Amino acid sequence: MRTAPKRLLSMLVMCLLIALTYAGIKLEQANAASVSITNGTEWLDTAGNPIDAHSGNILKVGSTYYMYGEKAVNWTFDRVNVYTSTDLKNWTLGNSILTKTSAPELNSSKIERPKVIYNAATNKYVLWMHYENGTDYSLGRVAVATSSTPDGNFTYQGSFRPLDYESRDMTVFVDTNGTGYLVTASKKNGGTNDTMAIFQLNSSYTNVQSFVGWVFENGYREAPAVVKKNNTYYLFTSQASGWYPNQGSYATSTSMTGTWSALSPFGDPAAYGSQIHSIGTITGSSTTSYIYMGDRWNPLNLSDHHYIWLPLTLNDTSAAASLNWYSSWSIDAATGSVTLPSLVNHAQGKTATASSTGTGSSASNANDGNAQTSWAASSSSWPAWWQVDFGAPKTITEVDISWFMYKGSEAYYKYKIEVSNDGVNYSAIDRTGNTKYGFTTDAVRFTARYVRINLVNAVLFNNPNNWYTPTVHEIRLLGPATADATGYSRLESHNFSTRYVRHYNYAARIDENVSPALDSQFRIVPGLASASGVSFESMNLPGYYLARNASNQIVLQPFTGTSAFKGDATFNQAAGWADSAKASYESHSQPGYFIRHYNYVLQLSAVHAASAATLKSDATFKRYNY
Repeated sequence: MRTAPKRLLSMLVMCLLIALTYAGIKLEQANAASVSITNGTEWLDTAGNPIDAHSGNILKVGSTYYMYGEKAVNWTFDRVNVYTSTDLKNWTLGNSILTKTSAPELNSSKIERPKVIYNAATNKYVLWMHYENGTDYSLGRVAVATSSTPDGNFTYQGSFRPLDYESRDMTVFVDTNGTGYLVTASKKNGGTNDTMAIFQLNSSYTNVQSFVGWVFENGYREAPAVVKKNNTYYLFTSQASGWYPNQGSYATSTSMTGTWSALSPFGDPAAYGSQIHSIGTITGSSTTSYIYMGDRWNPLNLSDHHYIWLPLTLNDTSAAASLNWYSSWSIDAATGSVTLPSLVNHAQGKTATASSTGTGSSASNANDGNAQTSWAASSSSWPAWWQVDFGAPKTITEVDISWFMYKGSEAYYKYKIEVSNDGVNYSAIDRTGNTKYGFTTDAVRFTARYVRINLVNAVLFNNPNNWYTPTVHEIRLLGPATADATGYSRLESHNFSTRYVRHYNYAARIDENVSPALDSQFRIVPGLASASGVSFESMNLPGYYLARNASNQIVLQPFTGTSAFKGDATFNQAAGWADSAKASYESHSQPGYFIRHYNYVLQLSAVHAASAATLKSDATFKRYNY
């Protein structure tokens, strides 16, 4: 007898859907096909746990993607995990396809860069890995395991040196004709990893059949990844610099057996703080897209690992590859289509200056759109600065910097992002606590005309003395095409008409004869938490906003990007309580509480229709726009 209400509810829902359809309103599906990939953050699986699958690859079987990767404990092998997804975003932990108990020699070992390929002739899935003992890197072997299913328990086949050649960082690749290849960092002339080797696999993909040839002789390349587009093969590698990022490069060929072109750089000189491990080929209903898949390691703490996935452009006409940084971008696994963020690099091509400029260098090299050029100061004296003038106020939401690195003496930079509207008064975003090497990206929110990067110091990992010359490859200042606001506003007290809202020592109050005048000037921008509200950004401290603190006082605080801060710095503008022609400002995070002054100091207080006239007057302001 409980079904009647359910039937009634179903009928009502159906009627609502029909009505909305006739009204021309289209309802979006709960699960959108396009998903957002966010780089440099901790990726969680569908159970809410960190994804633990390093340096592996992805393989599509039917409509399901399988992501393989290695998990280590105390720097020794623990297992190879597999995760499954249909949209490339939401990954579910599946089986541990190989563990340290799968074979005796795995009990104390290092397993790195695991790759799974499918053999159509044997209907087997074959796992290749770099194998070492648990204490050092003296063996230089590969290891192989097989399974009848992509996520089953793989049977370990053993470890070996391919045709007795050393093998360390490696990948495997299956050509369109079914021929398999092993590409690996090897040794030709006496130096570990001095030259890369290519082998052809046997018909079952469980061993090598023949030696194909050497590539990049004495180049000391590692981290190979191969992809084929039409008739062009692309071989991506990194330099050998331990856990530190470096310039990635690629070569092309019309055959896996060569001849391969000379190396060309891709991305920036730190590969955006990552090392490639594979290329994902996403073939959808409308297009095929390629994903650069990399690891971002923290050399100071190797357990601090992040995944870096970026859209990779392959140009068959010129046999060229290009890679750009995006903190977030979207892909539709069903169609294969990639959607890039609609942000503008406001720095590119604008007038740049610097504290000094070295011979043959130019300040404009740091904002020319080419990460292979650089600005360098005239000496190794620190600090030094670089600045760009947009020519007009621009809203910046992300600051990306490609830093100079010297192979063998890598350094991380301590820096400040300094921002100004007049070129005289600057606010600072302090990044002197930075420990990231090669590439940094900062989420910010400010509107200003000038941005100055202050290079405070550099810390060399192998040398207590900083002998670097301050150098930057590229600075990108990203934001929406249209600024949040280009002018400014002042807020006059309703019951003290000569007093204006201002900040003083980061506290908000009302004063007359404000000096400096910029203390009472604010860009009133769309609300940080809701565009239907407003936020108040300081004119002489760009990036600082009026916000409520824990004591409900209104203070000037720097943008943090957290949801709590955005809510506390957002206010709903309403008709003034004391004068409807003026304005009152209700807290977004505390509805019913409005900005008011008490003893000239701004705070939040509950205001309603029955409130005293004085309170209503204290919570009313006249807004002047300039």
